[in-house]
Amino acid sequence: MEKFKQFYEFLEANPLDFTTWSQFLGLVESSNDLYHIRKAFGIFLNHFPLTFGYWKKYADLDSENREDIYEKAIEMAGNCLEIWQYYLDFAMEIKSSKFVRSLFRRAIRRLGVSYLSGDLWKKWIKWEESRDRMDNVTKIYLTLLSTPVREIDEFWDHFKKHVQNRDTKELISPKQLYEIDEEIRSDPRFSEVKRGMSEIDMFRLKKIMERHDKLYKSTSTRVNRVSFYESEIKRTFFHIKPLNYHQLNNWNQYINFAEDQYENGSEKIEYVKMVYERALIPCALYVEIWKRYTIFFESHNMIDEAREVYEKATKIFVKNRPEMFISYAEFEERNKKYSKARELYQYLINKMAIGHIETIIKYANFEKRMFKISQSRIEGKKNQDEQIIKIYKNGMDIFEKKLPDSKIKDKRQYAYFSMEYCKVLYQIYQKRQRILKNYLNNYDSNNDNNDNLKVKNENKMNIENENEKEKDKEREDGEDNEKKGDIIEKKNENEIEIEIEKETEKKKDNSEEEKGKIFSIENQDYNKEEEEKLKSDAQKYLILSRQVIEKALETINNYKPLWLFLIDYEMKIGGKDIYPRIKKVFERCIGDGSTLSKDEKISMLSLFIKISKFYSDEIILIRKAEEKLLKIPTVYSNHKDLENKKRLIEQIIDLGNRKQVN
Repeated sequence: MEKFKQFYEFLEANPLDFTTWSQFLGLVESSNDLYHIRKAFGIFLNHFPLTFGYWKKYADLDSENREDIYEKAIEMAGNCLEIWQYYLDFAMEIKSSKFVRSLFRRAIRRLGVSYLSGDLWKKWIKWEESRDRMDNVTKIYLTLLSTPVREIDEFWDHFKKHVQNRDTKELISPKQLYEIDEEIRSDPRFSEVKRGMSEIDMFRLKKIMERHDKLYKSTSTRVNRVSFYESEIKRTFFHIKPLNYHQLNNWNQYINFAEDQYENGSEKIEYVKMVYERALIPCALYVEIWKRYTIFFESHNMIDEAREVYEKATKIFVKNRPEMFISYAEFEERNKKYSKARELYQYLINKMAIGHIETIIKYANFEKRMFKISQSRIEGKKNQDEQIIKIYKNGMDIFEKKLPDSKIKDKRQYAYFSMEYCKVLYQIYQKRQRILKNYLNNYDSNNDNNDNLKVKNENKMNIENENEKEKDKEREDGEDNEKKGDIIEKKNENEIEIEIEKETEKKKDNSEEEKGKIFSIENQDYNKEEEEKLKSDAQKYLILSRQVIEKALETINNYKPLWLFLIDYEMKIGGKDIYPRIKKVFERCIGDGSTLSKDEKISMLSLFIKISKFYSDEIILIRKAEEKLLKIPTVYSNHKDLENKKRLIEQIIDLGNRKQVN
């Protein structure tokens, strides 16, 4: 059993190694150990459910659970005709007629319209005949007449023999039989001379068969239409060996045909499903066919059916393909199942496809779309940005762990991911710059409002002072003309006046205090510290973005797109020192420390000259660079960069035109 343990350990690490599985299952089979038979075959068939021969072998080895094994088989691979055949053979041996007939009906519902289902139909007819249920045989033939199976001509010939000894009432619906009888009654041959019943029955049978002949010919035409595609199919079973281009293309053309037939009303939805299900046996490992199947369902608003296909694909057949999971997540997002979409992305990032660039980028973009403002606009944006940065940072950490053992391709993927991360950081920087700009605009606006408020307050206070002076004068004049009275009375008057004056002053103070509070509330967020804080907040993302690119250049400085990206990036940032920064980048990528190829350095030098003509007044420097370029043989091998250069030059021209404005 130590050998079994070694196999299990190896296959756990390499679950799709079909050759090793075949060797191991042969060893397990010869051991007659039921525990290991169940364990090994169970694991294997979860990975390769379309290998129908192994299902039969498993069922034969574990005879106690044969029915459960076959039920599991049709649950996982119900599009496989052979599995149904094995299950029916088993059922016909030991199961009741009711069970077997029900199983036949299940099989026909699932695969009866398949071009290759003729053997299944024959088996059912033969079984019903063995039980002398000729009425059921008649019903089977009548269904077959509208079913586009390969053996349609053979079934038509058998049907014509079969009906000779059958009651005509079995051969057609009551409504159609009534129509035929009405037609017979209106025939002059039967109205003038009384005919015998046998002759009438023969005439009725003839009329019935004419209708069936019309249906048969229509079905035969359908069969002939697909024979072109069917004749090109060389493999109808599953195998891990890839299909050649011609075979894969033929299946795609066959699917196109089936979809067209459904769209123009020539076929029902079951027919299209059958073609897809058949294709997904030899093409079970092809993500593009699974995607086509889901798109077909989704385009016809059959969302549950599309989801079932996604589940089957991601849990069984292409469970190691990130692109299928991404497609599934995008499908769930379109259908507003956001939690499920997030679950799929997180499963990819944390378990199944750690370090997969496309997944990390798509997940980050998904979280951007899913973000909802919770507290305030600025605070909410910060929370979103930090979440997106965390996703990218985790991706960078994963890459950096793998870098020491990475191949050139992996390093270029790392460079690409770094550029994507840099773009995100720059976008956040731009947002922070806009926040700072809005803050400064609001600050200036509030200052203008506050100046107006001060002018109004000063005018109001001047008016109030003038009013008080007039009151004092009136009071003095009144005191001079007033008769002498009681001293206590005068004292009381003075005290009242004093109290009135105190109350007036108190109200005035309260009014000023309220105005001060309003002024403070309007201006409490607008101060120098806040401005510096916002500036610092924006700059940290700019600094971080440069650090990301510099780190990538340390890893792979012979990757020209990375240098072009850095130049493009510096141009986007702009500023008065734009040319010195760009010049410094060119000096690095053209210099001895760079491992760019000779042709790439020539290309970069040529680009530097063009940029310098727009940004620099250093004519001597430009001439020297041009002379250096002319001395080098103009052999260019990297024509892929022409589009990048064209885009950069367009930006250069645009910035050059705006140079004076800036």
